[in-house]
Amino acid sequence: MLRGMFRLEAQVEFLLTCDRLKAVTRTTLLHSGERAENSAEHSWHLALMALTLGEYALPGTNLSRVVELLILHDLVEVHAGDVHFDQSEAGQEQQARREAEAAAWLFGQLPPDQRDIFGAAWQEFEARQSPEARFARALHTLLPMLLTWGPGAVGSAAHPELTFQRVQALKQPALAEFPELWELVRQTAARAVTEGIMPG
Repeated sequence: MLRGMFRLEAQVEFLLTCDRLKAVTRTTLLHSGERAENSAEHSWHLALMALTLGEYALPGTNLSRVVELLILHDLVEVHAGDVHFDQSEAGQEQQARREAEAAAWLFGQLPPDQRDIFGAAWQEFEARQSPEARFARALHTLLPMLLTWGPGAVGSAAHPELTFQRVQALKQPALAEFPELWELVRQTAARAVTEGIMPG
């Protein structure tokens, strides 16, 4: 067998493992409300958001890197699954451990150079230090809100605890750095309350 085929086989194994992302159900419904989205759909939509809303990033942000982070960061859910964003601190710590283990396992399927590159991107997103990671995190925080309460949404009765004040408190840390997107959050929440699909 050609030496390069071992590399290719490892890459194909990784790609086929990542196909499982299509079967990971998230807690957020589609905008239509007809079913829950899966994690692969979520990642695609986030990458599209980065391309569409890139003008609202901080000056100098590398949007190609943002897309890379968004494509890679949820891959760990093939092993760790998805959890609701408003979970307890203990639950968040437990999920963080599961995701770190999943990242080591999943990216470990790749050839060493790609393992290191993909792993570093995943860690960059989690650290939330670079402008690219902070913008990626902001989009990741914004998308579920738009699907649930954006114009034309049916709202969600599944989370009555997510009141106007609670939603703003949860979204503010990731989005306040981006004024236009933060204002969108505030307007979306206010409209949802007026329309009766979010508790006031």
